[in-house]
Amino acid sequence: MAMNPQKGGGQGGSDPQMDSMIFGVVIIGTIYLMCWLLWKSNNEIILSTLFQVVGFMSKGLQYVPWIFPDKYADNFGNWAVSLQVAIPGNYGWPAAKQMIGVITHTLSLVFVPLIILRVKLLRRTHITNKFVRYFNLDKLKAINASRYAAVASVQHENLLKIPVHEGPLATARSPIDYALENKLVVVQSNAVGSGALRAMFGMKANSKKESKPKPITGWTSKKMRWSVAERRRVMPNPNQCRLDTVKTDALLAQQLGGLFNIDSLDRFERCVLAILLTANTSGLGPARELALPLAMSYKRLDAKGRHNPVINDKGVDGIIKKLINKPKIRDITRKHAFKSTVFMALLESSWKKGVFIAAEFLWLKGVNRGLYIALDALGGDRPFVEGLGTWGHYMLEVQQKKAVKTPCVEAGTDALQVMLFDEEWIGSEDGLASEIAARKAIDGGQDDEYSPTKGIDLFTPPPRP
Repeated sequence: MAMNPQKGGGQGGSDPQMDSMIFGVVIIGTIYLMCWLLWKSNNEIILSTLFQVVGFMSKGLQYVPWIFPDKYADNFGNWAVSLQVAIPGNYGWPAAKQMIGVITHTLSLVFVPLIILRVKLLRRTHITNKFVRYFNLDKLKAINASRYAAVASVQHENLLKIPVHEGPLATARSPIDYALENKLVVVQSNAVGSGALRAMFGMKANSKKESKPKPITGWTSKKMRWSVAERRRVMPNPNQCRLDTVKTDALLAQQLGGLFNIDSLDRFERCVLAILLTANTSGLGPARELALPLAMSYKRLDAKGRHNPVINDKGVDGIIKKLINKPKIRDITRKHAFKSTVFMALLESSWKKGVFIAAEFLWLKGVNRGLYIALDALGGDRPFVEGLGTWGHYMLEVQQKKAVKTPCVEAGTDALQVMLFDEEWIGSEDGLASEIAARKAIDGGQDDEYSPTKGIDLFTPPPRP
């Protein structure tokens, strides 16, 4: 039996490192040989050219001998007169070597400072651009903070240093990030193939070997920066992963924030409520006039950089007390039961008077991220995953035209499950989404149901008229 030669050893093997070394030596030797042959065949022409160049340079360099070594500087006066009339045949390689040294030293005196200057200019440009970027951003915030509530909400934030995936101001979570962060994806440790074979042969499932699905843990905001390939490399096979619907329902129900009660609202939520009440009763202009000073007074961090949000809510309680019992407001609040859905209804109702968006109280994201994200996505075709529960219940209340006091977030759970399944982070009893699509493509076409030639005999031609 023939033996397969091992890589890097034995007959037929090769060492890439040794091959590269040999190739480099051959290249260097070839260049050296070419230069030597060129010198041997044209030494007088080369020397004549070098004498002319150095002789011309010496006429000026003799006045600045201090920038050259003594072996060159002591000869510039003589070279300026004698080199251009010298006979090349009387000299050899030592003379050529000395001429080449003068030329290379002169070039280095010119180009090395230029390179250093260029590096300094590039560094200065980078520092200047960095300063201008910070300066422009701070300047824009200072100019516009007194005009726009959205800018005033972040006037005290260092926007260039806010982490993308960390903290209350982080970007909205993707479906898989939200599911992994909250341990909603579980792994079925029992063999799926074994259960399928038992069902095929009419055997009962072996419940003793089946273990409880285990959630995937350890997902942090730092891992949210990973690419899809990096995530799939560390995650289990999607065929074994499922969404824990019971836990998801409970988590999405928390997004509703409890039944609506003015006394249970914190000061930040009361400020938003006052803005929305004003927008619905007095118009969008007065609402923006109220939102701007509230945003100007908001500050998320204390003097030590710790999360400790404060806002000047003076007069807010009076506005709420004055407007909450208006007929229009009561008509809205009686159709929605939970805090988040009431806020969504008030925001949507304000659109009858014009454009009014959640950015008017952007500061809310730093204190009640879930409520702000639900309001921010209102008006779009689909919500962010952090607002799925609120959206699901709100749409049900809109459809029923009455308040529903029991959390109904199953639609949000189903939506999250569909998104994870379509992206093949989880599987189903029928396999992955791509496997199901492949089977449908291989299966015979359902002509009786979908074909445009339904009921037409394609084999017997119609009779001639």
